[in-house]
This record gives sequence, C-alpha cells and structure tokens, in this order.
Amino acid sequence: MDENNNNENKECHCNSHKTEHWVKFALLLLALFIACYLAVYYVLDQMRHAYYIPAAPIENIDRIIREQDRLFNEMSAFPMHNSAMMAIKSPVETYKDDTTDSYKMIINLKPFNNNPNNVKINIDENRISVKASSEKSKKHSDSVYKFTQSFVLPEKIDTEKVTKEKIKNKYVITLPVENDD
Repeated sequence: MDENNNNENKECHCNSHKTEHWVKFALLLLALFIACYLAVYYVLDQMRHAYYIPAAPIENIDRIIREQDRLFNEMSAFPMHNSAMMAIKSPVETYKDDTTDSYKMIINLKPFNNNPNNVKINIDENRISVKASSEKSKKHSDSVYKFTQSFVLPEKIDTEKVTKEKIKNKYVITLPVENDD
C-alpha cells in the first residue's frame, strides 16, 4: 500500500500547476506595472517642481488683490473731505457771497512767504486758475512748495470788476458775477 500511496503523491496535476504559473505571472505583471507607474509619477512630479512655476504665488496674488480691495472699500466708508487726501491742507478756500453776488477766494499766504507776488491768478470767464510757489533755504536743506489748482464756477465772472487785497496773511480775491443786463 505504501507503494500505491507514493505513486498517488508523485502523480502530477498539470492543470493546477499551469493556473498557479498564470497567477504568479499576472501578479508579477501587476507589480511591474505599479512600479513603472510610480516611477513615472515620481519623475514627472520632480520635473514639474523643477521647471514650472508653482500655483501658490498665483494664489497669493489673488489673496493680495482681495485684501487690497477690502482695504480700499473700508477707506471709502470713512466720510472724508477731498482735501483730507492731501498731506497739506489746501491753502485756497472759495465760497459764494450772496449779499454781493460774487465769489470770494481766500488764499493763505503763509506757505508762500506772506507775499502775494508769489501767487498768480488767471481768470477766464468762469474758470479761475491759481498758481503759487515759494522757496525756503535753511542751513542744510532747501524746500520748494508749489501749488496749482483750477476752479470752474457755474456763472461767468466780470473780469473788469475783480478785486484783490491782502489782509494780514490772507489774500482775498473778490470775483463778481457778470450781470446779463
């Protein structure tokens, strides 16, 4: 009986060995495919980092632009006068004097060495241009202050009746409105 048992154990089942070989071959192919995929992915990822601009700076630019927009929107929420945007208050004030039917322009002469000759005024119908400048020299520095501004009035000015006078450190210009008589 021992011989019969040994013969039975030595008997070859070729079909089961063939399927085992195919399974081993398929698993080996799958492992090879995964290894190649990972190798190619790694190489391409390294190339992307070496040769391409990363997306992060573009995201940072978008974030910076959004932050600037937010800050400008907050700034516009504050009630500001136009001259508040300048570092120095405008030296020219204008208003309409209804009692004399004229416009008054008051120029602060302090920045211009209290000299009305440093202020030039040009009047054309309803447009008034003010140009003023001054220079100050100190021991180690020179400073130049220049000012230019134009005003457009809703009515024509009678240029023949314009008066200019210096009162203390103010230069007062009276601009009478032209009558349609």
